[in-house]
Amino acid sequence: MAYEIETKVLDIDSLDIKQKLIDLGAKKIQETRLVVDWYRILGIKEGEDPWFLRIRSNSSGGHEVTWKAKSDILGVARKHKEINFEINEPEKLADLFEELGLEKYGHQEKDRTSFVYKDWQFDIDQYPKMPAFLEIEGKSEESVREAMKILGIEKNPTWAKGERILIQDTYGLDWYDMRF
Repeated sequence: MAYEIETKVLDIDSLDIKQKLIDLGAKKIQETRLVVDWYRILGIKEGEDPWFLRIRSNSSGGHEVTWKAKSDILGVARKHKEINFEINEPEKLADLFEELGLEKYGHQEKDRTSFVYKDWQFDIDQYPKMPAFLEIEGKSEESVREAMKILGIEKNPTWAKGERILIQDTYGLDWYDMRF
């Protein structure tokens, strides 16, 4: 089981960040539209989920399922256990989740451009009706801070509480149904 340590950096200029990553020699690994459906135990109140499941599809026809545990906040970053694997039939898996008593509680669409550089992954995410942000994944909180410094964005605001809270509280949008 893998752990993911990441932060979201707000107030970015996505074109500037892409150029800085290219200038560093980062490798672009994807540019896609993601469609994500979220599942949880039926009847669980928001914020009390011990874990959640996500079925994510990309515009290239790839699909994956992810189980994520509740996050621990580490300063500017967060850490959580995560299990990912590829699937071929997302509709059948969605049917199975519902037969097992899970509820589909959210749907999002977002455009993502991803780069890798050294031990980091950088995802520039653009949801409908809100500004882009940069997600940095590293091997530790210190590593994430180092990546921010390399990109010259160490003074930008960061977000470690998760996308739902960011989208609802900061931008006043309906995280449960975000579509282009």
